[in-house]
Amino acid sequence: MLYVLPTVLLLFSLAFVIVWAIEKLRFYLLWCALCFFCIGIGMLSQLVDIPVDDGNNTLVTTTLYVVGALAGGHGILSRSCIKIPFWFCILSFLSIIGGVAYFIYIRPSLIGRIYVVNFGLACMILTYVCYLRKIVNGRKADKLIVGMLLLVGIHFFPRTLLTVHSITDDTLVDFAFTSFWQWTVFSTAVAVVIAGLVLFAAASSDRFEEIAHERDSDHLTGLLNRRGMETHIKALRGRDLSGWIVACDIDYFKTINDDFGHAVGDIVLKEFSGVLQSLAQKSKFIARSGGEEFIIYLDDYSADDAFLLIENVRESVKKLNLSSLGIGENITCSFGAVKLVRQDQFALVLERADKLLYAAKKAGRDRTLMESLTS
Repeated sequence: MLYVLPTVLLLFSLAFVIVWAIEKLRFYLLWCALCFFCIGIGMLSQLVDIPVDDGNNTLVTTTLYVVGALAGGHGILSRSCIKIPFWFCILSFLSIIGGVAYFIYIRPSLIGRIYVVNFGLACMILTYVCYLRKIVNGRKADKLIVGMLLLVGIHFFPRTLLTVHSITDDTLVDFAFTSFWQWTVFSTAVAVVIAGLVLFAAASSDRFEEIAHERDSDHLTGLLNRRGMETHIKALRGRDLSGWIVACDIDYFKTINDDFGHAVGDIVLKEFSGVLQSLAQKSKFIARSGGEEFIIYLDDYSADDAFLLIENVRESVKKLNLSSLGIGENITCSFGAVKLVRQDQFALVLERADKLLYAAKKAGRDRTLMESLTS
């Protein structure tokens, strides 16, 4: 039974590697695998007394525990695009290893080593929680990870303080049978299972989100596609939202495809969508509904402000330097904008915006038409 926990840790490590190897995308899983591997090998080394010398064994196992904690922290934080400062890694390593060495060689104390290792690892894990505080209100997977780390970090304190009384400085041979070690094994087993399941759940959640993003995004521009727009609208349904629905497209785009080829047409679409994305902070979403047609759901601005925003985009498009079209060549675009007052009227408002867009094109293109303003 003594070797069950190290075995479980090593199996989790192998499982993380296998999950990573399926697509080789989520590299944080490799860091999690290294975390479980180091802790598993550390516990195994402690159980079989390799190295045999007590001082060397403690230093080796502590090193493995600290490296494992650093690897796990790096992996979990990198998943959220957060980096662990290098100084924190060095400080954590030197503080814990230095503290253990002090209680081995300068002031020998088994209890001192226990406090240094357990409280040191707890502080490292709780520091990761601090770095992840910005994602606490994010996705469910993020909340699970933060909650898991908080639970794992905090559990070191009561477990150590309540069981360390079973240790004396001459407790060496029977260490594996002390209540401290037995509770350590039990609590670590529970923490390992919780951490492993949470991390696997997070990896699954990440994959599902990637699939949903691929399904709902236009592969060329990165904007929402028609399905993504409809999904977004369904998600917003029931909320008291208003704003401006703007239909737009690139003037004479078929001519661009005919004269320059579809490859150049794709470049034009990318450049055009880049200009539209300048509205990202001022809109609820931007979608490519098909071909050269785009839909913008602007925030609830006044008619004048909405018109000004759209006109700025239109002028910016005219100034695009598209070398693929040749020197002096540029593109223009047309817009039709309608005020959305009630969320359940989205389809009707979108239809009206489309009609205004085609009216703008018939009126000469390169212009914006609104229900309350005309340009």
